[in-house]
Amino acid sequence: MLTVEGLSQYYGQSHILREVSLAAPPGQCLCVMGRNGVGKTTLLGCLMGLLPVRAGRVTLNGRDITSLKPEARAALGLGYVPQGRQIFPLLTVEENLKLPLPRRRGGGRELPGLIFELFPVLKEMLKRRGGDLSGGQQQQLAMARALVLNPTVLILDEPTEGIQPNVVRDIINVVRLLAAQGLTIIEVEQKVPVAQKVGDLYAIMERGQVMARGQMADLTEETIRSLLSV
Repeated sequence: MLTVEGLSQYYGQSHILREVSLAAPPGQCLCVMGRNGVGKTTLLGCLMGLLPVRAGRVTLNGRDITSLKPEARAALGLGYVPQGRQIFPLLTVEENLKLPLPRRRGGGRELPGLIFELFPVLKEMLKRRGGDLSGGQQQQLAMARALVLNPTVLILDEPTEGIQPNVVRDIINVVRLLAAQGLTIIEVEQKVPVAQKVGDLYAIMERGQVMARGQMADLTEETIRSLLSV
């Protein structure tokens, strides 16, 4: 369970996040939505400790992690897949996957078989350099790398951006499977149809605030038009 209470963040004098509160329960996917520039990626940076917060707190399974560094949050069970994937292009797929092993929650130095069950293409490409993979394959690699940590919460920043449709379907299926296995998932998603397929809950941001939230099944066309249409 990841909760955010009254989170505020500034860039200089600009108020970027305005008392954001969210709750992401186990076994469900919370989709954070909103137009460009409303603070979605900034929110994820605060969740992972990559950005400081001015006020509010972040708790993981009841523990206050607001002041912890990113590596400490990862050790407690936060997995993060940033926008743009940020794999290491000159390292092989296998080397990319093994990098997080020393911080794997619960220990273990072997790559978990689950990642190859979820992303079988990666097993075929272990010796290929990350930079030689397609965009969709790199996204799968980035997700698999986060899962190597054995997280309880997986944070995804626009995982379907710029990805071919067949891989988008695969990513949707993986997210739904992980949620069904009890993982907490927070996904920033720009595409409403994808969010409706992958999400159990939604939170829509505007100008740094959460303006609407609820069950994904209850998301109305009126809300989509007023808060998401460009």
